[in-house]
This record gives sequence, C-alpha cells and structure tokens, in this order.
Amino acid sequence: MGCNDHSYIYILGVVVCTKMTDGAVYGLIASFSAVLLFNYFFTVPYYSLQVDDSNYPITFFIMGITSLITSTITSSEKKSALHARYEADQANAFYELTSSLRDTVSMEEAEKAIVRSFSKTFHVEAAFLPRRSQTDSCVNLVQMTENGKMIHRKIHVPPAHFPASWQVNLQGAEYYAWPILGKEEPYGILYIPAANAEAFDKTQLLLVDSMCECAALGLEKTESLVRQIQIQEQMVQEHYRSDLLRSISHDLRTPLSGIMGICELLLNTNLPATRRNELVAGILQETGWLYSLVENILNLTRMEEGQLRLNRQPECAEELAEAAIRTTENRHPGRPIQFSIPEELILIDVDGKLVVQLLVNLLENAIRHTRNEGAIEMQLFLSSDQTEAVFAIQDEGDGILSEDLPHLFEPFYTGKKSSQDKARGVGLGLAICQSIVQAHGGRIRAENRLDFHGSRFEVTLPLNESPSEKTES
Repeated sequence: MGCNDHSYIYILGVVVCTKMTDGAVYGLIASFSAVLLFNYFFTVPYYSLQVDDSNYPITFFIMGITSLITSTITSSEKKSALHARYEADQANAFYELTSSLRDTVSMEEAEKAIVRSFSKTFHVEAAFLPRRSQTDSCVNLVQMTENGKMIHRKIHVPPAHFPASWQVNLQGAEYYAWPILGKEEPYGILYIPAANAEAFDKTQLLLVDSMCECAALGLEKTESLVRQIQIQEQMVQEHYRSDLLRSISHDLRTPLSGIMGICELLLNTNLPATRRNELVAGILQETGWLYSLVENILNLTRMEEGQLRLNRQPECAEELAEAAIRTTENRHPGRPIQFSIPEELILIDVDGKLVVQLLVNLLENAIRHTRNEGAIEMQLFLSSDQTEAVFAIQDEGDGILSEDLPHLFEPFYTGKKSSQDKARGVGLGLAICQSIVQAHGGRIRAENRLDFHGSRFEVTLPLNESPSEKTES
C-alpha cells in the first residue's frame, strides 16, 4: 500500500477529531498530529520520525495544509449545524409558547401556559412566581411536577420579591431565577432547578432568555385583554344600572301616584265602608307590587355582587307552593289560583325563601298577562325519572310572541306589549327566576300552551339528597 493509499485514513482521522471536539485549536493540533503519525506508521523507515526521501517534507507540508483546511471546513460545518439546530429549537419553542399564550383570557391561564412550555422545552420542573400586588401578602407559585401535573403553592414574599442574585433558594431547593420583565413593571419570576440549569449550554441559556422575552410579550397581551374584558363588564354593569334606574323611575311613579290619590280621597271624603274597603284593597295591591319590585332589585344586586348565599334545607315542595299561592292571592285579591299536587310527599333541598319568591314571580307574571276571567294554575309533580320536582305555572293569556321567547329571561326585557299599564314591569322578575333556579342546579323553560291559549312555565329542581349521597360527594 502506497503513501497515497494511506492518506484517506489520515484525512479521516482529522475529520473525526474535528467532529468530536470544539474549537479551531483542536483541529490545528489534530492536523499536525496526523502528519506526525502518518510519518511514523506509513513512511520509510517505519516506526520512526526520520525520512529517507527528500520529497517527503514537501509532501508532509502539503498534507498539513490539506488537513488544516479540512479541519477548518469541518469545524465550520459543525458550527453551522449547531446554529441550525439552535434556530430550529428556538422556532419550535417560540411556536409552542406563542400558541399556548394565544388563547389565554386570564393571567392565571397565561402563567400556567408559560410553566408548561418551559417545562416541555427544557425537560425540567419549571415554576413561575407572579408579582405581588400591594394588597396581598402571598402569591400563588405555579409549578410543573414530574408527572406533568400543575400544582399551586402559596408563597409569602415581600413587596419587592425579585431576586438580588441569579441563584436563589425556593422552598428548600436551589433554583435559578429569570425575571420576566414588562415595559412598566416585572410580571414575575421564572424558576428552573439549579441541577438542570447548570447543565445548560450557551445555546440553551440564550433560548431561555429569548423565551422569557416572548413570555413577557404574551403576558402583556393577556393583561391588555383582561383589562378590556373588565372595561366591557363595567360598561355592561353601567348599562344595567342605567336601565334599572330608568325603569324604576318610570314604574314606581304610577303606583305611588295611585296610592297618594287614594289616601287623599280617604282622608278628605266620607265614603261608605264598602267603598273604603275597595280603596284600601287597591292600596294593598299596589304596595304588594312595590314590595315585590324591591325584593327583586335587592336580590339582583346581591347576585351581581356575588353576595347571594343559599340556605339549603330539606323542604316540602307542596308547602313552598302553597306559601307562594297565599302570598300572590293576598297581593291580588279576586284572582284565585288553582293548585294540583301528587299523592306522594316531595322533598327538595333548597333555600325555601328564594324558591317561594321564584314561584311568586312566576304567578304574578301569569296574572299580569291574563284577563280577570282567565284561570291561573300551578301543578306540582315528579319528573319521569323520579329524580326532580317540577313546578308548572300556566295561564290563559295571549301567550308569548315568538320573537320574545329567546329573550324572556334577560334582565330588563319586557317584551312587545300592547298595553304597558296592563302588564307593567321592569323586566327583572324572570331574570331573577332564572338566577335562583341556576343557583339550585335546576332548569327553567317557557313555552306556549298546546291545549289552550296562554303560556306555560316549568321549573325543575333536584330532589333532596340522601345523607349517604352527601357524604360521598
């Protein structure tokens, strides 16, 4: 085998050495070492660094230059491959992070997405500590566990809780901290276990910094979206308040004027006892309607503020229905209500006071939309699967317009009425009914009667749970 035949082994050794090492110095050393080894093993005299041919030094010089060029090219290709891999990893990481942050609508969801993305990209148990508000002494640390679950821990931190150093001790373990900074103030701190962070190479550290900047942009977008949602909610609440004030001012004027007029008539004239009783009954009816309106307004306010609390107790459904009927008949004398009940006793786990108000609202709604000669009926029965109690209130009014059906339970919706005086209301009764039913885990629906003209409302509430069922839940 000649000298040229062994040159392939020589060049291969240079390429392998360059591939397995970092930096041009190793390639230079490998080039000259390969020349010496080639001279030692493959030139005469063998196993000696001496040469017996005057042309060998020139050959060795050319081989050295060739190996140096080869090592330089190999090192450059290796750097290019590493750079391409870094860019690919960076692109994938950015895509995962931006995709997870794109659909978040709260800061909590965004924080979870950031922890999940960093944990998946770097195969670590990352954690995120959001900034502390001025009113809270603790913040909610979000961390990914080994089995992929997200845990939350309350951490007590001072107002300025950003680390003074890169390495910190968190809950008894060493972590490296990367602050995620916004334009005006920091959003929080990203934590990566020190054991993992110390093994990161330069490209991974650069990727962490780049992803932190991307996370800051995502948090900024989410924070802006949260503010927009809050502004929209405030606008809706202001709209509701304006509608409420406008409706109340309009609907209170008529009954109050009537009560004042009747009182002046009773004071200034001598009327027969029968007539006086009729006028007093009118006052009672008007004040009953005002009382119902005030109750609905107070409950609506409690629901909007989240202060409505259910006092659940086992109640007899028949007794609740009878209490609602008595209340309605006292407010509307001369409007009897028919009531049909099943033979078996029905117990439901509800707030009795709220259910009575719910039924009173439905009965008064039926009375407002039914002529004096029309019948009002309440039915109580069990559902087909014997797991729910059903209250059905039906009237003999004009029914519900098709365009009103989808909006019946919306606040302040009063429908397209032919006579405001005949069916007055601020549109709160049915909205309150739906809120009470939903708070109890039930359902409410409205429809036009098929057997007769008029409408029918059905309220479905779950039966009373047994003690064993409550323990299991």
